[in-house]
Amino acid sequence: MFYNIGLAVLCFIAGGISHFAMAPYNMFFTLFIGLPALFYCLQRAPLKKVKFLYSWLFAFGYFTFGLSWIGNALLVPGNEEWQWVYPLALTGLPALLSLFPALLITFFAARFDMEHISGWYAFVLAISLSEILRGYLFTGFPWNNFAYTWIGLMPIAQVASFGGLYFLTILTVFWASAPALIFLHKRGTQAIITFSIAVLTFSGSFLWGYNRLNTEPLFGVPEVMVHLIQPNVQQGEKWSQDMLQSHFENLNELTAQSIKNNDGKMNLIIWPETATTRSILFNGKNKEIIKNLLPNNSKNYLLTGILHWVKPEDELVLFNSLTIFGPGLQIVGNYDKSHLVPFGEYIPFSKWIPFKTITNFSNFHAGSGPQKINITKSFSISPLICYEIIFPGQSIPRERKNKPGLIVNVTNDAWYGNSAGPQQHLVQAQFRAIETGIPVARDANTGISALISPFGKKLITIPYGQKDFRSHPLILPLQNETYFAKYGLKITVALLLFFIMGLYFFRKQT
Repeated sequence: MFYNIGLAVLCFIAGGISHFAMAPYNMFFTLFIGLPALFYCLQRAPLKKVKFLYSWLFAFGYFTFGLSWIGNALLVPGNEEWQWVYPLALTGLPALLSLFPALLITFFAARFDMEHISGWYAFVLAISLSEILRGYLFTGFPWNNFAYTWIGLMPIAQVASFGGLYFLTILTVFWASAPALIFLHKRGTQAIITFSIAVLTFSGSFLWGYNRLNTEPLFGVPEVMVHLIQPNVQQGEKWSQDMLQSHFENLNELTAQSIKNNDGKMNLIIWPETATTRSILFNGKNKEIIKNLLPNNSKNYLLTGILHWVKPEDELVLFNSLTIFGPGLQIVGNYDKSHLVPFGEYIPFSKWIPFKTITNFSNFHAGSGPQKINITKSFSISPLICYEIIFPGQSIPRERKNKPGLIVNVTNDAWYGNSAGPQQHLVQAQFRAIETGIPVARDANTGISALISPFGKKLITIPYGQKDFRSHPLILPLQNETYFAKYGLKITVALLLFFIMGLYFFRKQT
């Protein structure tokens, strides 16, 4: 046998343990066990194909356990056509994602001696690059990036405001891999210095983040209220023709309760992703109901997820949109989702893959990308729909002038049940707030609705499975622009170059 079965099992277990670093557990220390265990196994892998296998098994354990909730979407009532894919969903995506670290670790491990300090730096660089690349390649899927573990230790999470998610990713891998330095054959001055740097940078990051949380001022606007409406419609009932009207009335009832005592204020009412359709919203009876919520003499605005379609040349074209209606039901702005979900909203390579999407809706068309929509002359939002919130650096338009005052993320996590998925989705929204210094209003059909401060803290929440509303005064973006908002990925690239230079410097020393 060309590999050690005990080490192979250890790699899979180490990956499985590491998934506890993610929500809902947020046990960051499991990465400090898992990554050193993988490094230990790689040192004992004599061949490249064994290094590949061990790396792949570690990642497969991590992704299989961390993404097990994805298969729930296939078990929604009425989705029988896709239920046969359930076992593949549980293992297929993890198997593919595991190729990123396996290929990169194999590439670097073949060029650097894993018994020396240069091999350890190569290991850190390989895992960091794999985490970054999977966020971009093949439309990107940066879910459960290692840096997300720090949502449970908020001072460290603040580092994302400095260099973004991927900057914190590199530091996380560096810190979590530091215990593996004891496995080096020659643990000389270089290993001691490296370990000391890991301890100092971790401590410094914690103190910097703690200071940020306690010294940066946060301001609210009492005369502007944000209302999150969570109707808690079960996915199997969402598009039932017999229930569409009752779903609308449910939203209307919750909304009326939320704004009841807020006359004279500007009310931002947020309904979730695909809360309704234009045909339902504009039928005679419902149109009058909405007009009562948005009277001409009010400052009430409805921001709703909406499914709408056009039919050019007899071809039905669907849009997953967020539309803003102002007083008198006037359309203030519209955003069409631009980053569509593969197999959920479109089928990749549809000419060769003859399946329908799991949502039972097909032929969605993508919008033009991140936008800023002016609601009033002095206030604007950046809309994101569901999946779009998971991509760092893509939550607001690129231009730095006149940044939006609020990121609005509408979603529907009913697909995934009361699992880790909705909680992991929420964590990613929290990080977008930290990166940009802009509050996030996240409204779910059911999932976890929340208003998130620019520091990533949840100000109000509606738990999964609860029909309810929450209201809170608008929170302003931070006065000081974050470094990530200023420089984007430049700081991350600089840190990567620093690691690459260090890697080759240590290689010459060995």
